[in-house]
Amino acid sequence: MLSLNKLSYISKAACIGAAVSAIAACSSTPSTPLAGVKSHTLSNAVIYQTSSKEYPVLSSFVYGQAISALPTRFANGDVVVMDVDETVLDNSTYQKERESAGLGYSSQSWAEWVKREEATLVPGVADFIDEVIQRNGKVALITNRNKQLDNHTWNNLLAHGLPLTVSNTCVVGRTAEDKEAVGHEGMVNDKDLRRMQLTQGKIACSNTSTDAASTWAAPHTIIMQVGDNIEDVGGVTQESADIESLMPRVGTDIFILPNPMYGSW
Repeated sequence: MLSLNKLSYISKAACIGAAVSAIAACSSTPSTPLAGVKSHTLSNAVIYQTSSKEYPVLSSFVYGQAISALPTRFANGDVVVMDVDETVLDNSTYQKERESAGLGYSSQSWAEWVKREEATLVPGVADFIDEVIQRNGKVALITNRNKQLDNHTWNNLLAHGLPLTVSNTCVVGRTAEDKEAVGHEGMVNDKDLRRMQLTQGKIACSNTSTDAASTWAAPHTIIMQVGDNIEDVGGVTQESADIESLMPRVGTDIFILPNPMYGSW
C-alpha cells in the first residue's frame, strides 16, 4: 500500500506532467487588444488558457500545494518571491485581444495593456496570498514588467482586494541594470540581481512610502519561489536548468504554474 507521502508525491508529479503536456501541445506566440478589427483564429495556447477547465484546475492545485508548504508562522524577514504575469495577474485578455486582431506582442501594446490595469487574478492566487499574510509573511513581487510601470501593477493588484500593504509587499520591476548584471558573478538570469538585493536589504520597492521603506531595508530570507517560468527560480535559465536536481525542491520551495502562451522556451 502506498504511503500518504508517496501519494502526495505522485499527485504532484501527475500535475506537473499534465501542465508540461498541455504546454507542449500548444503554440507560444505572445499577443494583445484592438476592437472593431476582423477576428482571427486564436492559437491553441490562448484557447487553453482562457477556456479550458484544465488550466484553473492545475493552477488552483499548484497554489493549494504551495499553501500546504507554507510555515505555520513566518519568521521575521522570511519572504515569498513571486513573479507577477501569469503567476499573480492573468493577462490572457491581452493575448486574446491581440490574436483576435491578427497581431502579436509589442512592447508598446503591452505597456498600454498594463496601464489599463485590467488583468484578472490567476486561479488560486488570492487564497495563497491571504495565507501568506495571515501567517505574518511578506511577498516580493519580482516582475519583468518595466519598472516604470510598477505603479500600474500595484493599482491593478489592489483593485482585486488582496490584503497587500507597502509593509508586507514589495513590487519591483526590471531595469537595464538587471539585464546588464547577467553574466556577472552569481547573476545567471535577469531576476537574480533583485533576489540578491532582497537578501541584502537593498531591494528598491516601487510601491513603498518613506515610512514603510524601513520594513524592506533589512536582509530577507527567501523561503519560497513561485512563477510560471523556470527562470522565476534563482540561478536558473531555460538552457541550464537541471530538472533532476530541481525536482526535490518542487512542491517544497519551488512552485511552477502552467502558461502555454509564452515563456523563455
